[in-house]
Amino acid sequence: MTLKSQKTFIIITFLTIPLVILFVFSYIPIIFNVLLSFTNWNGVRSPRIVGFNNYIRIFTDPQYLILFRNCLWYMLVAIPQLLLSFIMAIFVNGRFRGLNFFKGILIFPYLLNGIIVSAIFILFFNNNGTLNTLLRVIETNSLTRNWLQDLKVVNPSIASISIWRYYGLNFIMFFGALQSIPAELYESAAIDGCNKAHEIWYISVPYIRSVLFINVLLSVSGSIQVFEIPYIMLGGSNGTSTPVIQIQQSMTDNRVGFAAAMSVVVFLVVLASVGLQKLLIKEE
Repeated sequence: MTLKSQKTFIIITFLTIPLVILFVFSYIPIIFNVLLSFTNWNGVRSPRIVGFNNYIRIFTDPQYLILFRNCLWYMLVAIPQLLLSFIMAIFVNGRFRGLNFFKGILIFPYLLNGIIVSAIFILFFNNNGTLNTLLRVIETNSLTRNWLQDLKVVNPSIASISIWRYYGLNFIMFFGALQSIPAELYESAAIDGCNKAHEIWYISVPYIRSVLFINVLLSVSGSIQVFEIPYIMLGGSNGTSTPVIQIQQSMTDNRVGFAAAMSVVVFLVVLASVGLQKLLIKEE
């Protein structure tokens, strides 16, 4: 075997193994899951074809439409989350003593396990927890309530945890993008008489728009995949269930076909978010 043949054999071998693994453990399960979504299968007996019935039920039954409405709360809290992280990144843009320590504090909540985060906020939102205690201290007793049992506030309350948990991650991304802007741009703007607001609007925002789009799309795809916090805190009860929690519960109830259909819907939303990201953000 010649040297060229040996190189070709090695290349083909190293390409074939990961492709086979990818196909067996990714593509085949996805295809099988899509096929199952058109069936009524309990995981034991032979699947029964039901066509688009599972999908029709998802988009017409009010109890499942509520799942997607709950996801909207997680999208809405992304607005103040991104806004606050951007403002803070603008505020600390530059170099000062203790910057790395400051960034470490902000990113720390993102590194915490979901179980720990849930335990913290169960105590925070409890009837005699931190939040109600603070409200009583500042003499606003009328605002106190059982935040995890009141159906009017339970979803926005749990969704607001995302602000605390992911604020630091957004800040790091914005801060890194701002650090890459040449200082000469700001110096030239200052010479031309631009104030700080003009610098932010005409230099900072256009320069980091790709990072902004990424954060927005991550928030959209993340909101449809919410699972651990509402599941650990309430098990999806009190109207806090999400599509992914419903998938888990459907599997537990042996409604495998319906769970497959719901997972396909979640997959398509995430796929659309990624595709939109690729379409709107072109790497220079």
